[in-house]
This record gives sequence, structure tokens and C-alpha cells, in this order.
Amino acid sequence: MYVSMEIITILATGATTLVATVSGFGWMISRMDARFAAVDARFDAQEAKFDARFTRIEQEVFEVKIAIARLEGPTPRLIAAR
Repeated sequence: MYVSMEIITILATGATTLVATVSGFGWMISRMDARFAAVDARFDAQEAKFDARFTRIEQEVFEVKIAIARLEGPTPRLIAAR
């Protein structure tokens, strides 16, 4: 069987194009994964800061509630003692 040089060239070009396309997509996906990891790390740091701030504010609100309860005194009883 005789295969012309043009057929060999077309097959080689197709294979090379396919390999280049697949490797290009692989490179692009690895870059995207690296960027997503960097963004996730930034969000984790921000989340830690917000959690610490929320805990502190929650503690302050709890202390304010206790102070208000102390100012108001005990709740009045519904049935008077004899």
C-alpha cells in the first residue's frame, strides 16, 4: 500500500495540533486551579478575621444584655405572695 507524502503530512499536522490543544487546555486548567487556590486562601483569612470580630461583638452584646437585666431588676411575679 502506498501512502503519499501529503497524507503523512496531514496526519502529523493533525496529531501535533491535537497534542498542542490538549496540553494548552491542561496548562490553562492548572493556572486556573492555582488562582482559585490563591483566592480561597484570601477568603479563608478574611473569614478568620470576621469570625474573631463576630465573636467579640457577640460577647459585647451578651454583656450588655446582662447589664440591662441587672438594671431592670427581677421580673415581677404574676401571683402575689401572701
